[in-house]
Amino acid sequence: MSSQCVLIGDIRSSRDLQDWPTVFGNLENALREVNGEFSDDIVVGFGPTVGDEFQGALRDARNAYAVYLRVKGRLPARIYCGIGIGDVEKPLGLDIGMRGTAFYRARDALEDCKAKRRSVLARSSDNACLDDRVTNTLLHFIEVLEGSWTDRQSEVLGFYREHREYTYEMVGSHFGISKQAVGQILKAADWEAISDGEQLVNHLLAQISVHRACV
Repeated sequence: MSSQCVLIGDIRSSRDLQDWPTVFGNLENALREVNGEFSDDIVVGFGPTVGDEFQGALRDARNAYAVYLRVKGRLPARIYCGIGIGDVEKPLGLDIGMRGTAFYRARDALEDCKAKRRSVLARSSDNACLDDRVTNTLLHFIEVLEGSWTDRQSEVLGFYREHREYTYEMVGSHFGISKQAVGQILKAADWEAISDGEQLVNHLLAQISVHRACV
């Protein structure tokens, strides 16, 4: 059974943004980064579609959350993102006209995000299967914790997320602060709990891709 993965994103309240050309330029840059960094996993290249949406497809869902974080971290605006797991159909091998169960599930997950005011949701089944419920509960917990971050915490944590190999001293050097200050920022932001949650989300998405226990 196919376990490809589609992500469909939507920039929130784009009509109210004051500098749409800058936001859109950041989106294009972020999607180019994604296409380069995850090139071995990409089935359909990530790019803007209609209006304020973007989409693309991966060979499986192992890097889906990493792609979401990369795009989210590059934009000066909030996004909705639906992750769908299933099959992907490309007419004539082109990166347009995408369809298939992964696409439809990503679209449904995106609409659920908008209805529930959630940033990201995943769907691997047309039913409310246990794997999806567990994954989305974890995503919700992470989102709630992130919602309490200050601007400074968001800045430091966003950088650290993309540079997990960095020591606190290296992160501090980037921001002109001490390694002790970095540790205090991460602790105040509940980074340990969030990091554990994100590792589990990635594990669950990988397991769903391998086993597809629910259909």
